[in-house]
Amino acid sequence: MDTIDRKLLQILHENSRISIVELSQKVNLSRPSVKERINKLVEQGVITKFTIQVSMQKIEESITFFTELSQVTIPVEKTLILLKNNPYVNEVHIVSGDVNYLVKATVTSTTEMKELLAKWMQFANVKTSIVLESPVENQLHLDREY
Repeated sequence: MDTIDRKLLQILHENSRISIVELSQKVNLSRPSVKERINKLVEQGVITKFTIQVSMQKIEESITFFTELSQVTIPVEKTLILLKNNPYVNEVHIVSGDVNYLVKATVTSTTEMKELLAKWMQFANVKTSIVLESPVENQLHLDREY
């Protein structure tokens, strides 16, 4: 991966809907060259998907929180099934240290949050923090100097 690939990834990360024409202008390459590079990045598994970022407040999912699950009493496979199949869960991370899982979830009310946490308390110790503001989200810095 060279500097141009990194620049392409940075631009696509900021706006995956950018046209090939605009992209080619930004990196000073022909459209076919840009398309070929993107296809190669997809084939290599560097780009895994093109997606959108949704404002949860705009769709009335207004309470986002992180929960640390520790001392989990059920097997990993069952835990992951429970978390992955939960419609409120946005992200699940298996982490090191005293915590087993870091879970990001979004709900519409404190009642939903309380019910969800009660379910998790049946198989783990739960520690939760509500997100008050997210001044930095989903950043990617591929253009930094090493």
